[in-house]
Amino acid sequence: MSLKARSLKGAFFNLSANGAGQLVNFVVYAIMARILGVEEFGLVAICLMVVEFCNLFVTVGVSQNLIQRDKWDNEFASLSFWFLMAVSLAIAVLMFAVAVPVAWFTYSELAAQLIAALAIIPLANGVRLVHKAKMERDFLNKRLAAYDTAGVLVGGVVSIATALTGFGAWAIIFGKIVQAFVSTALTWHGSTFRPHWVKDKTHLPEIIHFAKPLIAMSFMNFFSQRTSNIVIAAFLGAATFAYTSVARQGFSVLNNLTFQPLNRIALAGLARVSDDKLSDTFGRVVSMTAVFVTPVYFGVGAIAHPFIDLVFGDKWVDSAYLLSILALQTPCNVMAYYLPNLLIARGEPGAAFKLNLINLTFNFLLPLAAVPWGLYAVISALVVANYITLILKFWLVSRSLDVNLSLAFKETWMFTFVGLIMFAVVLYLERFHVFGLDNIFLELPALVAVGGVIYCGGLLLFFRRKTLKIINEFKSGKKQKKKGKTPLAEDTVE
Repeated sequence: MSLKARSLKGAFFNLSANGAGQLVNFVVYAIMARILGVEEFGLVAICLMVVEFCNLFVTVGVSQNLIQRDKWDNEFASLSFWFLMAVSLAIAVLMFAVAVPVAWFTYSELAAQLIAALAIIPLANGVRLVHKAKMERDFLNKRLAAYDTAGVLVGGVVSIATALTGFGAWAIIFGKIVQAFVSTALTWHGSTFRPHWVKDKTHLPEIIHFAKPLIAMSFMNFFSQRTSNIVIAAFLGAATFAYTSVARQGFSVLNNLTFQPLNRIALAGLARVSDDKLSDTFGRVVSMTAVFVTPVYFGVGAIAHPFIDLVFGDKWVDSAYLLSILALQTPCNVMAYYLPNLLIARGEPGAAFKLNLINLTFNFLLPLAAVPWGLYAVISALVVANYITLILKFWLVSRSLDVNLSLAFKETWMFTFVGLIMFAVVLYLERFHVFGLDNIFLELPALVAVGGVIYCGGLLLFFRRKTLKIINEFKSGKKQKKKGKTPLAEDTVE
């Protein structure tokens, strides 16, 4: 098997594991939301966000360096391992010294205890990452995928079992810790790498130098995506944050199951396409995304109330309103999602960094200004911020690249138009109980069916030629991918 084929196969297994893990996590998340109270569920969500931030210091940079090197060097790998151990231990100490007292005084003694327990996770990741990098270099992605999935499954079972026996918020923490230990133990067992003590620290500056810009970029990504979460957690409390977390969970899973697979196709195409066809290719990428993603996101927003009630329980009704509001940013998500990749693929990482800076600024300032008016105002401000940043992002990208981004709007407006009509109609039918169905298992399929008919019927009735063209291009791209060719970029490279 060729190197390219092995790489594609590895990427497939990574994606499959991620998708399976996301679905399992979603199921566990839904069960835990039903069992736990709103306040303690919110505390756990805040604590996990803190740990996610701390993990950035460990999970970014070092393993990527090992993967991209020409040859595997056990001396270099061992030095990387001990460097990661030192960093992960420092992060754990820092969590005890900073995060734990902050949580104690800001929220509760329970929050401090939860963060203290979660400090073990960066340590587990530090132990695992070099071994994981070795397996990825050896194209053992299928085995890695199995290890990750096993960790998620075992951790999920532990969380549910301990929750049912009355451990409350600790149930999720126990599950996350077990998940980390299972994945680490399996990866250590499956890897041929075994670290040894290294006296020569000559390569240490190289390790640090390679990791620093990646960590900086990850920090920016983290804060640009979670700034509004931080605002809500800091100013509106744990219970309010819980409602936001539940509302976003559905979209988080959808993102991993829709945008991420399409992103792999898009990145390959945008990297290889010639400059004179860049605008056209970007427009095609966005349109292929819009035709499939738009109805899913608008649809979930329209059926938010029965969906939240069915999956999470009726105590999360406030999350349903938030879910419907968040669905309104779908056009922004579709048109802006590929912009960082577009810049990176064309050799403009500095401009990609500025995109995240724009996100960070507006996603912080507007929600912060809306805090006095409550949670719904904050989420609405976030939606408005997305539309403002979309305009600024388009302006920045057009300055960095010779690309006509107005094509993105021209290629997607019809899907947004029909999607909004579907959203409004289905939301009206659901809110006013037009069908008169008391059984949620009958109501949901009926609403989904009506939404599907409106969306598909609207496109085929008013935009038939354009829709069929995009669907055929998507099918053609999938066939090319199976043959080992690069979709979208075929016959367009210089």
